[in-house]
Amino acid sequence: MEGSIVRDGFHESNRFGYNAGMRCIAIAAVTIDGKIALDAGHFSDWTSPEDKDFLHEMLDRSDVVVVGNNTYKTALEPLSKRNCIVFTASVRTSEHKSNVLTYCNPASSDCIPLIEKYEKVAVLGGTQTYTYFLENDLLDELYITVEPVIFGRGLNLFQSTEDVLAKFRLESMRPLNEKGTLLLHYVR
Repeated sequence: MEGSIVRDGFHESNRFGYNAGMRCIAIAAVTIDGKIALDAGHFSDWTSPEDKDFLHEMLDRSDVVVVGNNTYKTALEPLSKRNCIVFTASVRTSEHKSNVLTYCNPASSDCIPLIEKYEKVAVLGGTQTYTYFLENDLLDELYITVEPVIFGRGLNLFQSTEDVLAKFRLESMRPLNEKGTLLLHYVR
């Protein structure tokens, strides 16, 4: 696969020279049909209370949260209290907006130096943000909550224009409630 990204799931040091102590952890809720939202402005009110509890626990243990601009706007109130890097085309390169908020344009600036200052990076999406981390071989772990819901259409977790083969292994799977919500944890 010429021009594609391939990383052996058991080879820890293949990170293109990035901060070796950095752990990038994608956290996502998906429907049974693999959608993270109906559209870019869709608020995640369709996820279970148990998923929300898990998300808050993970964010509390993270040094920084990386989100796309639409995701940030959708969850502005809870995210404004956290250390965030927001991927957006509204800035040319990167801009520090406050002590806890930095905007970065991944199309015109290398955001990786901003991100690799942190040890534990929570990646919250949306699709373009998850895909950026996948295409740049940055994802170390994925926590995927599968909710027993079907949208029939909507946004995928990843939408790459490149051939990507990133191998993960299932570390754990556990039910979050009696309604059928499952939490899957994948690692490299």
